Amino acid sequence: MKIVIIGASFSGVHCALKAKELYPYDEVILIEKEEELGYLPSGLTLLLNKEIASLDEANFISKEQIVQSGIHLMLGICVKSFDFTNQSLSTTDGEVFYDRLVLAMGSSQFSQKLMSEHTGFLTYKKKKEALNALDKLNETDQVAVIGAGQAGMELASVLVHCGKRVTLVESMDYPLYKSFDKEFIEPLVASIKRNDSIETLFGQTVREITDNKTLRLVTQQKEIESEAIFLATNVRPNLAIFEGKLDYHVDQTLKVDHYFETSEPNVFAIGDLIQVPSLLLDQTVYLPLINNAIRSGTICAENLKEKQTEYLGSIRIIGTKVFDYYLASCGLTEADSFLYEGQVATVTINAPFTIAETEPVRVKFTYNQETGVLLGTQIMSKQNILDKINTYALAIDMKMTIKELAQKDYFYHPSYTNPLIDMPQLEQRGL
Repeated sequence: MKIVIIGASFSGVHCALKAKELYPYDEVILIEKEEELGYLPSGLTLLLNKEIASLDEANFISKEQIVQSGIHLMLGICVKSFDFTNQSLSTTDGEVFYDRLVLAMGSSQFSQKLMSEHTGFLTYKKKKEALNALDKLNETDQVAVIGAGQAGMELASVLVHCGKRVTLVESMDYPLYKSFDKEFIEPLVASIKRNDSIETLFGQTVREITDNKTLRLVTQQKEIESEAIFLATNVRPNLAIFEGKLDYHVDQTLKVDHYFETSEPNVFAIGDLIQVPSLLLDQTVYLPLINNAIRSGTICAENLKEKQTEYLGSIRIIGTKVFDYYLASCGLTEADSFLYEGQVATVTINAPFTIAETEPVRVKFTYNQETGVLLGTQIMSKQNILDKINTYALAIDMKMTIKELAQKDYFYHPSYTNPLIDMPQLEQRGL
């Protein structure tokens, strides 16, 4: 069997590695249009945060590791067209045939409405883009960031930390809206608004970007001039090459079955190209997250010879640090619980991280009002509580009630953590 995988991002790499492990005597070919592979999309923020010394360190795997595993790696090769009938593809290095084809090209930061050829109009998900952005940042102290999702907030936070003056624009009326409720992160928003180095334009849509010597960003309420504007809006796949050949969802992601096979036999799709089943909702959702990319790639590999491992679904887990706050979220928020079939209730608690400390940890639980089954958790603190979200994610996956979660055994020491945070004693609150 000849397996061809297009795209050497997280999903493609992990699919290739798992496929070679499962089928050591089969040929596995990994095609990537960039000259390098394994670049971390957060490389620029890691560098600005001084977590790495250069962008050369922003790689989760090397070319040598791929080759040593027995995978045939083709770097700097673009796919020009697909012939699904004859199971072949035309590339800049000639024609390639396959028995199984895996599409793993990932997603990009692009907008059909916001475009500019100005050198100060920046994206940073790829290494070349990040290098260009780094050069531009060395020339200016005034920066605008469009988008206050996780990527935009992380970028704005590190830019302020680096001494830049930042204007943050978001069409929604508060940041991180996909993962947190507005009232829950109000302490974070209030803290940002007290910071003189950042101006927030929440609830404002960018109508256009014009350029002359400098860039001009125009919203319905304000015009901003800046030498550097970062596009940090939601990522999307660019799948125009498959139009009329593969079935799409309305959001232009590819339709796949529970085994990641597309509408075309022997052609699979993974990572940011697809929606995945939700464990909490009776529908599929688009979750362009690294953990989903890795899981989809690994499970897809198990189904290439024969369909045997069904992808059960995801609950959405994220964690980040922005403006000195650690934030984590999993499952449903109250804002998106209208998609849930049952009645939803919530409770928010504030408790010290440890018995010896007074700095509070803010936790919000979303649960089924009738059964008490946990549906979602949000956590925020100035202490590093990111690992705590895994406990709640597991509880959601196991369909545990809040009372069951509170009664589970756990390690406790007063200098280590507060039991109210690790295992919430919510039955004491009448729940």
